Amino acid sequence: MTEKSRAFQNFQTNIRDAELLFEYAHAFRNQATYKMSKKRGKRVGEALDVAVKQRDELDWLVSKDLFVIFKPDGHLSRGSFSDLAPLLRSSLVAACAALETYVADLTMPFVGQLITNRKLTPRFKDIKLTLGQWIEIEEYTRRGKGLKNRVVTPYIREMSSTAPNNIGKLLAIINVKDWAKHVDTARKVPSGTTVKDLDDLTERRNLIVHAADRKGRGRGSLKEKDVAHYLENIKTIVNALESVLRSHKV
Repeated sequence: MTEKSRAFQNFQTNIRDAELLFEYAHAFRNQATYKMSKKRGKRVGEALDVAVKQRDELDWLVSKDLFVIFKPDGHLSRGSFSDLAPLLRSSLVAACAALETYVADLTMPFVGQLITNRKLTPRFKDIKLTLGQWIEIEEYTRRGKGLKNRVVTPYIREMSSTAPNNIGKLLAIINVKDWAKHVDTARKVPSGTTVKDLDDLTERRNLIVHAADRKGRGRGSLKEKDVAHYLENIKTIVNALESVLRSHKV
């Protein structure tokens, strides 16, 4: 397996975390308008061997996927699932992490080639080296490997982001030009769509991570359809990047 295909495989594993969180949010959407009736509570209590005196306290959650029975002495209730935004927020953040990791993983395989061939791009040459890193590189028999391990890899991992300008900077290191234009073409969307999609995604992610999703005195609204849209955009962008860089040479 090549490093490039490994980047995509890692993305598929990581984005699955986000998809599962999204599926959990959907599965726990309660469609039961009323609490469990005493008659049903009696039948369910008998089936689950609940003490007779506690059967009137049984409650439930009903969705397309689940029947959830809440025990009388449990810490959760139907009210615990009245707001599923925490799961949706977690899904969005996990999806962004999957994209950030993918962009870094996609970039790294080309770095060694650039160092070995001494064909450093202008953006590569702009990467700063600290005195501490220089000392660490001196400990390597092969300085190119030390440069990659101690300087370039940490830089790429730190810089990797869902923000389109950061993606552009990382891809410029490996001499990818007009990446957003090519991704728009691969996605079959109007020019500028990918940059706008990533800007919107980054703004929403940053609001969640850095401001606890608060806007003014309240918290931002986040619905299933919003997260579904973000997840789909991320997956189409990654698929497009795979297509764009499939034949890329540095």
